[in-house]
Amino acid sequence: MSNPQSQNTLLMYVNDVLALERDIKESVALQIDSAVDLHGPEATAFLHQLALSTAVRHANLVELSYVLGSGAGAVKEVVAAAAGMLAGFYGKVRKHAVSRILRDDYTALSLACTAYSMLYTTGVALRSEPTASLALHHLRDVTPLLMNLSHIIPGVVVAELSVDFPELNHEAAAVGRDATASAWSQHGEAESPYVYIS
Repeated sequence: MSNPQSQNTLLMYVNDVLALERDIKESVALQIDSAVDLHGPEATAFLHQLALSTAVRHANLVELSYVLGSGAGAVKEVVAAAAGMLAGFYGKVRKHAVSRILRDDYTALSLACTAYSMLYTTGVALRSEPTASLALHHLRDVTPLLMNLSHIIPGVVVAELSVDFPELNHEAAAVGRDATASAWSQHGEAESPYVYIS
C-alpha cells in the first residue's frame, strides 16, 4: 500500500518515535554528565548502554524517515515540533536522585515500547516492510533494557537510603527484585507477598 495518504501516516508514526528517541538520547547524555555518583557499576554500565542503543535507534529512524520520503528539512521540522514530550520527566534531572533518574528512564522506555508496538502494527497494516521490520527490531532492543532496569533500581534505592540509614535492611534490594519479577510473572499472586519487616 504505497499511496500518499499511507506514506503520510507512516511518516507521522515514524517521526513521532524519532522525536521520542531524540528526547531519550539527549536526556540520557545529560544524566551521564550530571550524575557523579551512580551507586555502583550496574547503573553506570546501564546508562552508557542506554545511550549507545538509543543513538543507534535514533539514527535508524532518521534513515527510515528519509526512505519513506521525508527530506532533511522535514525531519528536523517534525522532530522539533514534537520535542519535549518527556520534559515532565527529565526537566529537573540534575536535582534528582539516581533512583528517580532511572525510574524516569523506565517510564521513557515503557513509552518507547508502546510507540514501537504501534509503529510495527502500522507498518504491517499498511504493508510497509521496512517500517514493520525496523519497529520490531527496535521493540526487541528496548524490552531487555526495561527488564535490566527493573533489576537495577532496587539496589540503587537501597544504596541511596543507606547513606542516611546505615542500619537498614540490606536484603531489601534482593527482596525488591524478587517482588518485581514475581509481579510480572504469571504466578505472582500465588507466591508469597515478599513483605519483610525486620
